Amino acid sequence: MPKVLIAYFSHGGNTRKMAEALSQAVQEAGCQVALKKVGETTLDDLRAADGVLLGSPCYFGNMAAEVKKFLDESIPLFGKGELTGKAAGAFASTGGIGGGGEPTILAMLAGMLIHGMVVQGLRKGGHFGPLAIGAPDQRVLDECQRYGQQFAALVKRLSA
Repeated sequence: MPKVLIAYFSHGGNTRKMAEALSQAVQEAGCQVALKKVGETTLDDLRAADGVLLGSPCYFGNMAAEVKKFLDESIPLFGKGELTGKAAGAFASTGGIGGGGEPTILAMLAGMLIHGMVVQGLRKGGHFGPLAIGAPDQRVLDECQRYGQQFAALVKRLSA
């Protein structure tokens, strides 16, 4: 069974709620999930995963420092190409419209693209990945469901 790592940072709980919704959708779509806070995630967790979803709140128009540190600490895997070809995706929460949520998602995706990971956008909804404005409402949770199912399908195709 393909393995998906969902690594996230959440201070107020909004990003955690999104991570949990994504975890449920990915599991329902037939993948094994490791749901972890970024501070508890290791390089071995990244190596073992067939796909990685990364989540962060938006702080000052960018990802939380803990998430940036997590990406920075993945550099040893870059030199060996250990994440190349694996599925990648991102999600975020922000305090308000225009609060920098999309740039936050794009910054996380940039780190994963540099690793050579494969990213698939959403045709409907948040094209770059799920984004909550404040607490995730039903629209965001539904988008997490669709994104999780789509992501699991990508992981299965790439890991076959």
